[in-house]
Amino acid sequence: MTLFEGLKAFPKVDLHIDFLGSIPLETIQKMTQNTPLLDVQDIVEFDSLTDYDNSRNLVRSLLNSYSNIEFAFKELIEKFKEENMIYGEIFVNLDSFLPNLDKKEILTTLFKVIKDSELKLNIVLEIESSISKEELYDNLNLLYEYYHKGINGIFFKKNKLDNFETYKALFDKFVKDDISYIVTMDSKITSQNKEIMYGASRIIYNLFIEPDEVFLKKIKDEKILLEFPITYQSYFHLYDNLENHFVFNLFKENVLLTFTTIDRTSLNTDLLNEYCKLFNVFPFKLHDLVVLTLNCLSIVNLRDEEKNNLIEEFKSKANQLL
Repeated sequence: MTLFEGLKAFPKVDLHIDFLGSIPLETIQKMTQNTPLLDVQDIVEFDSLTDYDNSRNLVRSLLNSYSNIEFAFKELIEKFKEENMIYGEIFVNLDSFLPNLDKKEILTTLFKVIKDSELKLNIVLEIESSISKEELYDNLNLLYEYYHKGINGIFFKKNKLDNFETYKALFDKFVKDDISYIVTMDSKITSQNKEIMYGASRIIYNLFIEPDEVFLKKIKDEKILLEFPITYQSYFHLYDNLENHFVFNLFKENVLLTFTTIDRTSLNTDLLNEYCKLFNVFPFKLHDLVVLTLNCLSIVNLRDEEKNNLIEEFKSKANQLL
């Protein structure tokens, strides 16, 4: 078996799949077949942030009913199965859907598709600080209603200019109620938002500099998972080329890592693509990917029985490749 064949058959775990950015291109084309003048390929393959917004707005306009949401999600899940994904987390921003759609009904639709698929998936609720207090309360109510019942975390997307003190009470509540929350690290470590060091379980690491010793000790001691979307970081020029990325150094330091895709369709990627890039540049071996994935699964926010079953499934499938 070649390395490529091994990576292709590898049981995959993707902890960050943005729903609006990951609906398959073929699905979008099916849903726009009555508008032949629309150049879907041009809209989806973006070269700027404006194109990026246009691609998401196109998908948003197509997901204008619960039946369309169901259809699109089913097709996305078929992609997951083709890719040998054994576990995934779908980031869903309920405020990104058309306002005529009920948030709870959207979630109910997504949960039904997941249940019917028999694939292990969970939803991470994405909330932006720019929404109104009423919208925030609506989202939080749904978070608490469905926590560990289809939703297993929250990604609070705070504006870089927002003052942490404004939201400190919210993070206090997450910590008190043992709610797993995810944040983005995309400014200098020395001036980083305080919630990074406050109790986040996972960090989307969008920095072009390697973590310093203080930060390394923090994430090691508290077993915080660093998420690296390689293609996404490349698109936004967070490093000159992949050879300059420090991710392999972190792996050797036994930092908990995971690789994700985020906007799969817009960025034209999947986990096989991400793995191939990494293995072509760094001296990763298939066994390393097994260790990396097991470390990731050991702290993923699942109930013990579900987590143990997932780990055993992964070990069984991975052992067949080694």
